[in-house]
Amino acid sequence: MRKRTVLLLLLLNSRLIVDSQAQEMPLVYQVENTGADFPKPPLLTIDQLRTIQFLPDPFVWADGRGRISSINDWLGRRAEIKAQIENYEIGTKPARPDTITAGYSGGVLTVNVTKNGQTLTLTSQVILPAGTGPFPAVIGMNSSSGSIPSNVFSSRNIAQITFSTNQVTTYGNPQNTNPYYRLYPGLNTDNTGQYSGWAWGVSRIIDGLELVQNVLPIDLKHIAVTGCSYAGKLALFAGAFDERIALTIAQESGGGGATSWRYSQSEPPGTVEKIDNTDYNWFMNSMTQFSGDNVSRLPEDHHELMAMCAPRALYVTANPDITWLSNPSCYVSSRACQQVYNALGIPDRFGFSIVGGHGHCSVPSSQILEIGAFVDKYLLGKDSTNTNISTNPGYTTDLSPWITWTTPTLSSKPSYFAHASLIYPSNLQKDLDKNITFRWNKVIDAEKYFIQLSVDPTFANIARSDSTTTDTVKTITGLLDGKRYYWRVQVKNVAGSSGPWSDVWNFSTFISLPTMPQLVGATPYPGRQGWMTYKWTKVKDADQYFIQLSTVQTFATVFMSATASDTTKILSGFTEGQKYYWRVQAANIAGSGPWSDVSDFTIVASDVKQEEGIPIEYSVGQNYPNPFNPSTEITFAIPKASHVSLTIVDALGRVQADLVDGERSSGRYSVSWNASNFPSGIYFYRLQAGEFVETKKMLLLH
Repeated sequence: MRKRTVLLLLLLNSRLIVDSQAQEMPLVYQVENTGADFPKPPLLTIDQLRTIQFLPDPFVWADGRGRISSINDWLGRRAEIKAQIENYEIGTKPARPDTITAGYSGGVLTVNVTKNGQTLTLTSQVILPAGTGPFPAVIGMNSSSGSIPSNVFSSRNIAQITFSTNQVTTYGNPQNTNPYYRLYPGLNTDNTGQYSGWAWGVSRIIDGLELVQNVLPIDLKHIAVTGCSYAGKLALFAGAFDERIALTIAQESGGGGATSWRYSQSEPPGTVEKIDNTDYNWFMNSMTQFSGDNVSRLPEDHHELMAMCAPRALYVTANPDITWLSNPSCYVSSRACQQVYNALGIPDRFGFSIVGGHGHCSVPSSQILEIGAFVDKYLLGKDSTNTNISTNPGYTTDLSPWITWTTPTLSSKPSYFAHASLIYPSNLQKDLDKNITFRWNKVIDAEKYFIQLSVDPTFANIARSDSTTTDTVKTITGLLDGKRYYWRVQVKNVAGSSGPWSDVWNFSTFISLPTMPQLVGATPYPGRQGWMTYKWTKVKDADQYFIQLSTVQTFATVFMSATASDTTKILSGFTEGQKYYWRVQAANIAGSGPWSDVSDFTIVASDVKQEEGIPIEYSVGQNYPNPFNPSTEITFAIPKASHVSLTIVDALGRVQADLVDGERSSGRYSVSWNASNFPSGIYFYRLQAGEFVETKKMLLLH
């Protein structure tokens, strides 16, 4: 089994479908997204992104560690491109929901998708050929065959299935009340473009086909998608984002489709579809930040969107009679995409045709023949058909300024898709001074993980190591008091070779922490009359803290008491002009420790503001204190019930903590982040709530 797996290039634990002739690269996959377990690349803010004047190198890993070296690496690189396009252009395309039902009757496929108590229903007309099947199928955008004459498919006994975009979100007038956005309350017309929702809908049609195989004889290994103009963009996004689609045919898709955003920006103003003037119903609103010269800060471009279809087949068309479609841009982008197919050793699986002399979305006879060739080869398995197609009107565009990278020679040997992405151990775990548990992200095709600890950041001397771990978690015991340790993880694949080490992280043991908390301070809570925030230092072995307040220094009477599991507590109900005393006690599993020293404060008018009512707009405040060590408070306000996400990322865009992820009612909130286990440096926090998204910077100084 191992020899077979290696020979087939680690085919993702048999998730890939290979035809009877054992192609070097699979023609299609059994899953929607082979990169679902792949760690997300750094997703930086626009001011952090570097300028890439011409087309980005599709072979470069997003974290800057160089170019891919193996054919097997492409699936990981493709997953990175997917994450970037979702983050900067269309918003998240959700994974397949758990609750899907489907039925087929009277020539209609019905798919019901349930999520968050809401149900979205898709109905698709199905035209079946005569016979028993199973039949290859084409999913047409808003018609049974897109804009391609239906006899191209019916004459070849190929089933035709209609996907209706308005059943997901309304073309031309999307609303947050549309079925798709009701299904996912965290998504809306601001942070999610329709190409996310529509591509998601096409995937749910394929889910439905899988569920009704016993009554609807569709060959799930041979599914195509097609559409023209805005639906050509949709066909391209659908084919790029769902790896169960064997053939994508994107006709005259124009800007935002098979063209390059960068090249189109070089065209005269107002002549072609650019980021500046595309339809922002289709894309997330924040993509406007890449308008004009800022397009060079976009970390990806659409030669990479097309390349996401690889190793599956893709055929794109353009029409030079219609300037708005930016046909030279389609040519340059297609030539760049072609290099990916060449590097993978499958140049015949990508073709493009730029032919004039016909109306928009009509198909000239030359393209009918080319489409037929792709259909014959990739839906009907006629391998001898010639699909090496690069038809154009004799463009003499100099590609050298736009394609500045070379096509690599990729090895067929197994390799890794990424470093392990470390999830730092929690400082809340018990017995932290005696043992510590490390966690890291799963790496595709990893059989084992090799974890190392050292007191030296160069790892010249190894304090602890384990090369036998098969899970993504490891507990290490016997750590020494007062030491700072560095740790990293390496992966091993089925061939036994070692992949690259992860980035190095560090931590310190906690035995030397004090047994009594030290008071940091009591400060007014912004915008709330009579509210105060209390902070103190971490205590060794503390499971819980007890905070007491009194109007007398002896604490003969206690005005208020509370418990906390963190080293921060917010309390309210104080009277202006009154002086208060406060102290903190730490408790562990054995009992309570000594009280801290006593500190005092007085509530005065200058310390607080009158409490405000329900916020009238979304906002996120600057964290306080800033710089901080080790804890800081982040405040935010939401005017109406919303799904709220508050995330901490480091300077490379790697997620470090998810502080909030769920529904919140209208009001003002404060969230504490304890960064004791994180190295000093710049971090960013990003709030996404309703239609509001904002990122701010903070500085941790140990």
